[in-house]
Amino acid sequence: MEEVQQKNPEEIENDKKGLVKWVKEHKDQLALAGVSVAAVIAVILGLKNKDSITNVWLTLKDEIKKGKPLSAKWYEKADLEELKDVRDSVQKAYLNPKLSMETRGHLWDLLPVIDNAIGKREWAGKEYGFPVKSENGWHLSSD
Repeated sequence: MEEVQQKNPEEIENDKKGLVKWVKEHKDQLALAGVSVAAVIAVILGLKNKDSITNVWLTLKDEIKKGKPLSAKWYEKADLEELKDVRDSVQKAYLNPKLSMETRGHLWDLLPVIDNAIGKREWAGKEYGFPVKSENGWHLSSD
């Protein structure tokens, strides 16, 4: 068997100092090499997962434009059908007896907010007005 040559402590210390000196002299090249390797890896992964990255980018772009679901910006930007779909799903979740009372309480608090947003969409540009038929209230004159 080969015996490993052992260096005395002075030689080890000199080697360490030499290595540190070399690293300090070449730190710019080492940094450039590290950044280059990271960039090459990112490009390779990007090319392999191009479709996934594109989907994530489009989803993120849409979320930024429209707002996070159930946020104030989302209520302003969502169309009427989307609001009604969300309201139906929240109501179905509220009626689920397997959910905790705390969760159902949060859903109950969310329903009027969604209803208010739906009402604003449905009545946009229309006058609210009062009922015009006498059967809708005693204070109206008969027809």
